[in-house]
Amino acid sequence: MTNKEFNKLICQRILSLRKERKMTLEQLAYQSGISKGGLSEIERNMKEPRAYTILKICSGLGINMNEFFAFKELDEFANKI
Repeated sequence: MTNKEFNKLICQRILSLRKERKMTLEQLAYQSGISKGGLSEIERNMKEPRAYTILKICSGLGINMNEFFAFKELDEFANKI
C-alpha cells in the first residue's frame, strides 16, 4: 500500500461526500473557503490535500473529521498495511 493509493481514497471520499449532499463544486469551495480550482484538483487526485484542508472541507460539508474518515474503503486500506 502506498501514499498514492491512500491519497486517491481521500480524494474520492471528498467527491463522494459532495455528491451525496448534492453540492456543486462551487458550493463546496465557497462553504469551505477553498478555491474552486484547488478543490477540483483535489477531487481529481491531482493535488494532495493537507490535514487543515481536509478540516476546511469537512466544515464545508457540515461533518466532523471522525465522520470524514469513517468509511469502509479506508478501513480495508488500513488492514492491508
